[in-house]
Amino acid sequence: MCNFMKNRKSLINQLELAYAPQTAYEFAIVKDDPLIEQALEKASLYLIAQRPVITFEKVVIDTKDYKVSFEIHQKENGNILKGELPLIQKVVGSTNEDNIAVAFNFLGKSNKPYTLPLNNVHGFSFLQILDSEKKFLIWFSPEKLLHNWWKEHIDCEIEGDYRSFLKYKIHYVGKATKQSIIKRLTGHSTFQDILSLEAPVTEKQLPANEIVILPFEFQDNLEIHSFGNESETKSMVDAILGKNYPEKEKVFLDAEKALIKAMQPTYNKEMFKNYPVSKDGLYNDNYDAISYTFMDPITLLYDDGEINGGLTPIGGDSILIVDNREFKLVK
Repeated sequence: MCNFMKNRKSLINQLELAYAPQTAYEFAIVKDDPLIEQALEKASLYLIAQRPVITFEKVVIDTKDYKVSFEIHQKENGNILKGELPLIQKVVGSTNEDNIAVAFNFLGKSNKPYTLPLNNVHGFSFLQILDSEKKFLIWFSPEKLLHNWWKEHIDCEIEGDYRSFLKYKIHYVGKATKQSIIKRLTGHSTFQDILSLEAPVTEKQLPANEIVILPFEFQDNLEIHSFGNESETKSMVDAILGKNYPEKEKVFLDAEKALIKAMQPTYNKEMFKNYPVSKDGLYNDNYDAISYTFMDPITLLYDDGEINGGLTPIGGDSILIVDNREFKLVK
């Protein structure tokens, strides 16, 4: 008597931030920057969320060791991060021979002269001082610095519970498969509604400093096949060559539906309660299992729970669809 095995196929999708979370205020400033648009080129899924204001505090420039020392604070968060960032960074090609200056942006207007340590800092820039000009090198908000740090793009030291600063209340899940995220969000009516209708969670703050855009791209899409006793050679070869692999646009459309069904964000009009059944998702591809996992150390908060990302090779929590029927969150 022989054991009969049937063909099975699974799709494992790993989502990662295509760029650091940006506040609505930051987005309004950088949306016309071609470098930002290039960075978001592969991102077709985004979340609009909210979190208390995050600032740099006790900022000091150490001219002896050529570094910036700082703390990162967040309203309503009892944790404090302490960090040191060298002024010389390989990511921008600076060297020990360069003369680097630091420029600061404060949260709210201030006519006070700089007096160290600086507080209530929204962000700071590194500039290379040349004979005839100042050359912009890089700019950091607290979240952009943390994002570059855990991605190991910069030389930086951070101490403290950084994950507690990366908790986002989800208001909306969106896609931008036909145009860039920047073009999609420029004049986006729901984005404007959220800015207009959501009350700030931090006293005396503007919603533009709390409403955050999180853009996502795929870190990986892995299709796994197991072949049964009666598998044809052609179907096996086609699977190995990825001939029947779905287009990424189709996967993004499916991911949008999965996330909306999981979190039921307030500002989404269609909640896809019949998902995984859909016309433009992966339903007709008949996968035995589909998973969506976040690969960054962020927490997505919604009314009925939370989804935790992770930095391990397998990521954090996963949204799992089994046999085109069962839908669940695997912690």
